[in-house]
Amino acid sequence: MNHSTLYSQSGGNMETIACRRITSEILPAVRASIAEAMHKRYSYSESDIAKSLGIVQVAVSKYLNSNYSAKTKMVKDYIIKNRLNEDILSSIVNRKSKEDTNAMIYALCMTLASKLDF
Repeated sequence: MNHSTLYSQSGGNMETIACRRITSEILPAVRASIAEAMHKRYSYSESDIAKSLGIVQVAVSKYLNSNYSAKTKMVKDYIIKNRLNEDILSSIVNRKSKEDTNAMIYALCMTLASKLDF
């Protein structure tokens, strides 16, 4: 299903649909891919991951236990396969500013929103 189809079915405007898609599927996938790598590669605790990402620990637990939609999993797998989260991970591990890290997360979300069609 492409953006036009989704737009015509929902009766909403394109910006609203894109925003919903980013917040419900893409951003969780980005966060899940980062949380998974931080936990597995760098042994960060759930609490430390939550603090680094600016989210609650319960959300990190959800990501680490793969408790999310099939679409979110598909996007997360795409991110990992293509190593799209590496710069963000480096930014977090090397303690770059939160503003820089958040800007990188935003840019990845926007890139994925424009490239992925599911």
